[in-house]
Amino acid sequence: MHVFGPFLPDVPQAPMAVAVSGGADSLALAWLLRRWRQNVVAFVVDHGLRAEAATEAANVHRQLMAMGLEVHVLRLAPFQPGRMQERARSERFSALEAACVQRGCIDLLVAHHLHDQDETVWMRRTRAGALPSNDKDYAYVDGLRGIRAQHMRRFVRVLRPLLGVEPERLRATLRSAELPWVEDPSNQNRRFERVRWRQDLTDVMRHEARAEQKEAQRQSEACADEVAACLAQHVRWHAAGWCHFHVQDVTSASLRTRVMADLLRMVSGRVYRPARDAVERLLEQGVGSLNGVITKPAGRFGAGLILFREERDVQGAVPAYEGVCWDHRWLLPRIYSSDEGAPLEVGALGDQAAAYDARQLGLPLGALRTAPGLFSEGRLLRVPRFCGGDWDVIWASGTPIT
Repeated sequence: MHVFGPFLPDVPQAPMAVAVSGGADSLALAWLLRRWRQNVVAFVVDHGLRAEAATEAANVHRQLMAMGLEVHVLRLAPFQPGRMQERARSERFSALEAACVQRGCIDLLVAHHLHDQDETVWMRRTRAGALPSNDKDYAYVDGLRGIRAQHMRRFVRVLRPLLGVEPERLRATLRSAELPWVEDPSNQNRRFERVRWRQDLTDVMRHEARAEQKEAQRQSEACADEVAACLAQHVRWHAAGWCHFHVQDVTSASLRTRVMADLLRMVSGRVYRPARDAVERLLEQGVGSLNGVITKPAGRFGAGLILFREERDVQGAVPAYEGVCWDHRWLLPRIYSSDEGAPLEVGALGDQAAAYDARQLGLPLGALRTAPGLFSEGRLLRVPRFCGGDWDVIWASGTPIT
């Protein structure tokens, strides 16, 4: 765990969180974590996909309590069928992140292990072909680097300390501690791609995957260094959620594409970058809409391109309360109330932006129209400080670029 440090003190106000399904891997992680830290919170996610899921969650709850952990069961709302594992993963992490925020956890540990990594590399390798040795295809290299040992979500850091551990070692740990675990029958269902890879990979294929993953990791880190340097030198980020990219000064076409894709993700607040070919077409045209972002020549701001949120893609107004994140970009850090006690909403300024001088504020009009405003029954009450108001909002768009 030292490679992920430093950590906050081991105190009740800052517990470490662990996601536990009741399977061998997550149960072993919870047991190991409890031997290292006193203040640990276990979150058990009940997807509700099987009739016995609630009973299993209750049994895991009792088992974790006996280990001395604080335990919370998170029950997910039903979700639409189709792409079940992908939907379940998305809903699970959203619920875990929200629970971590509520409990005050900034680190969330999950139990992906070495075989999970092997399977991920082969799945992505099969979709994209052999690893290029010289061509820095960023999206592909990022894919073959596999599951990341740590990454930032919006409000928590996800840690995977078991990525170098064989799953049989985790089961041996549980047998030694006389801890039973639950076997999910879906882990044997060959309808799922990952299960087929898990069952079919040979030892030779697993070693091949590890060599490729190591090389992709090296290339990805080198790419990240290039992107960070380019951002520092050629991109100006503005507090109102838009940016100015001096694209003409970046001579490498592949680096231009990667930086542009990252900026589109960041400005939009989305989790994933747009497809590489779509980004290349946008750069060639120099103007257009992609990923919920408008790109156009910088004009009065100078050479290069400016990127700001696309108004027709912006989220509608939502109730304003402490901690709400509007449009996947703006977080409200405190509770507000109207003089009349009417409900408050946060939404785009839209036509209300006409009351402000975008040029004087140093903003593109599109960025001003898509900035957040605090409304009561359709009446604008507050605007952010970057619009000349006194309203504090926090930029909270997705994960960091680097």
